[in-house]
Amino acid sequence: MSAQSTSCMFETQPRPVDLFFVNWGKTALPRPVSEAIADGLPLWDTYEALFFLITGIFLGIVLGFLFPSAWRSFRRSFRRVDKYRSDLKLMSSGFAPASKNDLLTLNNDETEESTAGDGDLVSVFVAARYAVQESALREAAQLYLQILSSERVTRVQTNKAMFELAQVFSLSGLHERAIETGMELLFRKPAHADVFKLLLNLLLRQPSYGRLSEILSAYSGPKSGELARETAHILSRSALELLSRGQQENAISLAKQAIRWSPSALEPKLTLVEVTSVLSNRSGGQPLEQSTLGFFVDLSELFRLWRSHSGKAAFTSLPLMSSWIAFFDRHDEQVVGVFGRLKEELLSQIGWDSQEPDPAERRELRDLLRVLLEGSSTGRSRSGWEPALMKLLSLADEPSNALTVFSCSSCSELHRKFRWKCPVCQSWDTVAPWNGYSEVSQNGRPASPD
Repeated sequence: MSAQSTSCMFETQPRPVDLFFVNWGKTALPRPVSEAIADGLPLWDTYEALFFLITGIFLGIVLGFLFPSAWRSFRRSFRRVDKYRSDLKLMSSGFAPASKNDLLTLNNDETEESTAGDGDLVSVFVAARYAVQESALREAAQLYLQILSSERVTRVQTNKAMFELAQVFSLSGLHERAIETGMELLFRKPAHADVFKLLLNLLLRQPSYGRLSEILSAYSGPKSGELARETAHILSRSALELLSRGQQENAISLAKQAIRWSPSALEPKLTLVEVTSVLSNRSGGQPLEQSTLGFFVDLSELFRLWRSHSGKAAFTSLPLMSSWIAFFDRHDEQVVGVFGRLKEELLSQIGWDSQEPDPAERRELRDLLRVLLEGSSTGRSRSGWEPALMKLLSLADEPSNALTVFSCSSCSELHRKFRWKCPVCQSWDTVAPWNGYSEVSQNGRPASPD
């Protein structure tokens, strides 16, 4: 097309020249940039809106660095603090000096920002913590919300206030709001172990598989040491709670995650045995023979853990064994008959069908069965299936004293029942059967009532 015809075409266009839009009837359509250039309009006019937008963003960033207090005020204007105020009316009000509550404090790895109003906010923190200690939870929550809505609050103070506010909500019984506040803080500080531990302990009261999975995926901090052991403990307890609600698949998933957190700990492995047991399958309808075979499968796994771990005290009070004892007591005579009919199949589950076990292995299985039966059957009379089981395994049916007293190897505190964590010295996996006064001679205290 020639230059003359092109200029003529532009001169005879009936539509008016518009920078950005073409009038097409009653509808305004975006105008292509190529047409604007063809009409002789400068490229500057075409992109002037984009130019001013980029210039405004650049000036905002520069002013934010030059005037940080003004930038913080701008950010605080978008904080949704009012969403917490609707829950204040559900909290208890007034001071009750007889009850004391202690708050966990957030350990910070950041340098505290210095602002002109830090001193005022520190005094508000002190007043809020005093209100929590005196059980004035509504007043404490109002003070924390005052901190969060302040224009002079720093990032570190914001994290501290949210961390302690979540605990205030938990003390008030608002667990869902406490978890939401903790989750918001975890997204702000995904690598902070204190926030992670707080959320796990909050969810321990009302375990939720979805929430736990969200927390585990959001956390990016260290996963070793005492934190890993405590996480495995919380996941194991949550798995058992979900199992009691009939959520076996979710319970199995949590038990496997607990093992990944602490591979050397015995607790998550025992939990996995329990949640995968045929007795934990609530679909129902298993024949008695299949259930009895499932018991020997569980016994084989427990025997393997008994031989591979030094801690034997955990086997004294297994909920799984209590369930098996109750099940066999209800079908006492039938179980004895199954022992006779399926002897070879039952022995094959523990690997005793093809070869005679050595005396040491036989003694270890006898010790395990004594601990399992006597530790989980307190206060009940002996049923006929128990001597039949010992006869099936060719084990000596000799009574022994049940393990009823335990001692912590770290602080020598005595306990009436087994615990994974000593409540006195807070040590993990240190509670073992007590064998005499020589082990606790350094303090000589009687066993705790727990």
